Amino acid sequence: MQSFSIKTAIHLCVGLVVACGGAAANAMNLEVQGGTVFATGPVGEDYGKFQKALAAPGVQRVVFVNSPGGDLWTGMQIGRLIADKGVDTVAAGYCVSSCAIMFMGGKERSFSDAYRAGQTYVGIHGPHEKDTNRLSPTQSPQIYAFFKQRMGERFHSDVMNTAFYSMESAGSLLKVFDAQRPPRQAPLHCKSEQSLRKDCIEFKELDALSLGVVTKAALTSVELPASFKLGAKIFGQEPTQELTDAPAYFKDVSGKLCSNDKCRKLFAGYMDAHENKAIAVSVGEDRAVGSASKRDNAATAFVGAIYGCNHIKDQPTRLCEALVVNGYDIRDFYTTGMASHAEALSNLAAPSAKYYANEEYGGGMTSANGLRTQKLHDITPQKLDGIRTYGTQELAVALKSPQPPAVVDVWAGAGEAIPGAQTLWRGGLAFEEVAPDAAYEARFIGLLRLLSPDPNKPVVFYCLSRDCWQSANAAMRAKKLGYTQVGWYRGGMESWKAANLPVARIVVRAVVQ
Repeated sequence: MQSFSIKTAIHLCVGLVVACGGAAANAMNLEVQGGTVFATGPVGEDYGKFQKALAAPGVQRVVFVNSPGGDLWTGMQIGRLIADKGVDTVAAGYCVSSCAIMFMGGKERSFSDAYRAGQTYVGIHGPHEKDTNRLSPTQSPQIYAFFKQRMGERFHSDVMNTAFYSMESAGSLLKVFDAQRPPRQAPLHCKSEQSLRKDCIEFKELDALSLGVVTKAALTSVELPASFKLGAKIFGQEPTQELTDAPAYFKDVSGKLCSNDKCRKLFAGYMDAHENKAIAVSVGEDRAVGSASKRDNAATAFVGAIYGCNHIKDQPTRLCEALVVNGYDIRDFYTTGMASHAEALSNLAAPSAKYYANEEYGGGMTSANGLRTQKLHDITPQKLDGIRTYGTQELAVALKSPQPPAVVDVWAGAGEAIPGAQTLWRGGLAFEEVAPDAAYEARFIGLLRLLSPDPNKPVVFYCLSRDCWQSANAAMRAKKLGYTQVGWYRGGMESWKAANLPVARIVVRAVVQ
């Protein structure tokens, strides 16, 4: 079997909840409780830790908790170590890339009931170079051979060949889900992280058991260590103000906000609703309420409640703020968020250079022929017709001017924002079909008019980097809808942070999709 000559040259990692970065940041957290080793996080130089943990008396299983993978050499070594020890493995949440290799070392392999069905899966793909993300198919045979050995007679060569060799990018993935709980999902392979769902292959006749990914269909019940459980973080912030007397709180709030029984019942029944859940209320005198429940996590409940409040059928679009998430009062998110913007603006000074993080380069030979509906993470053109492209220095100067432009963030991926920016969550999408795009556009313009009311004043859109089409889409859509001074900060948050400029917390009041 082929082996590696350079330990950290090849990587298996998919950007999920935890991003895989340098080797120092890539390290799993391990905890031994009784006969179980719990492991979570990105895979780095963890072989020694696993050797020590598996040498503990009485260890019978390893539970992998939400791991995006990482170093391939480590994954292969630990997978073989687990196989040699004859211990069982359990996937709690997602176990992707090199984590999947380690998981396959288990004598008995199963999914856990710790997370919902849609959040519970093993993700398999071929390797890529850590620094460049360039695919490295020559390293796939040894992984292929390990999976074949562990899957035994259930090994499906066509499926595994697809997983390891039918890849357009490092984000290609074969997801094999927990199929015991609804909603049941068949194994799904997408060639790229940007593949449309319709372009992915669904293996409807197979499941985790028939593929040999797990050895038993029954779920394994595990109690995760407190430090391993997903926190209630919402865009990087952890709620801290717990509702100590929820009935009294909701009675008081509903008395102030509600004018009908439907609204009052929503508040009265909130504590009995399924987590994750949230309530949002509109900003201003014209009160409206939106709610969400039974979501995958606190953040999606937060966004869902704001969306429901923003867009009430047959009523005007409104800006909204989340009031509670699960059992927490989060109104302070908005007060502290706005204070962070004021502080960051006061500390903002124009950087010495015009451009940062190569924001001015690349994309010169491309053009924007209308809105981009797919592959939104891709190099953008250097210019958009009729739209002003801002460099980092220019935007910083503009924000310190007496009449700064409205700045709109359509990404909000890291919980940080450019000072003074307002978030238009998922504001840079576009759809090929006319009807869905028209409905989306109506929501977009309704919210944009609240964030930037005067269409004749400057408004600047940004997202992650020069490789993010969402800001380009939003800028082109705003121009199409009548905004006359549309700007585009092509470098986005990546360039802003490369210039060491201050950032603030994101403040979400507007959700388009």
